Amino acid sequence: MDVLKKLQIGVLLPHVKLYGGIKRFFELGNQFVDLGHEFTAFTSTGERPTWFNFKGEFKPTSELNTKQLDAVFFTELSLLDEIVNSNAKRKIYYIVNPSVNLSKIKKHKQIEFFANSSNLLQRAKKKFGIDAFPALGGVNLKNFSIKQIKPIVPNEPFTVMAYGRIAEGRKGTMYVVRACERLQEKGYKVKLLLFDTPVTEKIQKAIDEFKTTVPFEFILNHPVDQNVQIYHKADFFVAPEKKTGYANTVVEAMASGIPVIATSSCTKDLLFHNETGLLITRNSYRICEAINKLIFDYNLCLELTAKARKNIEPLDWSLLATRIIENLQHPKKD
Repeated sequence: MDVLKKLQIGVLLPHVKLYGGIKRFFELGNQFVDLGHEFTAFTSTGERPTWFNFKGEFKPTSELNTKQLDAVFFTELSLLDEIVNSNAKRKIYYIVNPSVNLSKIKKHKQIEFFANSSNLLQRAKKKFGIDAFPALGGVNLKNFSIKQIKPIVPNEPFTVMAYGRIAEGRKGTMYVVRACERLQEKGYKVKLLLFDTPVTEKIQKAIDEFKTTVPFEFILNHPVDQNVQIYHKADFFVAPEKKTGYANTVVEAMASGIPVIATSSCTKDLLFHNETGLLITRNSYRICEAINKLIFDYNLCLELTAKARKNIEPLDWSLLATRIIENLQHPKKD
């Protein structure tokens, strides 16, 4: 394949709602287009998202084979048949979900594997014997300026931030809520900051019914390209996630210069304990301890945020897109 060839790239998506695995392809698609390639997102209806300014095309899945694609991506096992029956030259399962049984996909020899984090690379190799391409990242660094953090003043309010998808227990939001309630009981003037874009009635219902004794702000439907405004309102960001593909909120907090406290789930590329953040288990006591540690160690906060921002620079969407294009510009090795 000619290295300079303009590529026709596609992705088959289950919908265009705001989930990390969906946003990934809109971000990458824009980068592919900027690099001079064509990118098409296929869904059952061909609809466009209202929350993202996408530069590529949208077409219904029924038109998947009307283009001679050089490569087509997918992330959902339910879309396997459409991919197998497509005429794309390369068919790539991009691993973003640690719960998927990859053996069902592996039996189709024409399908390749990419992975979006070191966590998932290791799982694919160890559990399924799959050598996935390390398509790690990303983050749009140009959208995130670094907050000039200040020391926490005793007896003054401070803000703890977490992702507000309460309906999904694996996000661990309620562990953060309980930790903040413990801090409040100890006399701290803590405020809780949550954010989300409800994509289902279940998620909206959980938000509507949310209660806590801690003063809180719940920001809904904030423009995704302006999330830095939310992060800059916080003093600390906490992500006690479990079984997640890539910690989008963690990398965004790091890009914003906010000290991060998180579990090891999907942060092997991001969080190194006492270097780029504080590693904790999914336990409100441990979260409380970590927040308390940062409150009284301003120098540590400065060190963590500086190293975190530098560490994530190679994960920028533009660099990831370039790595993927370099891979696609070469024939698949049998």
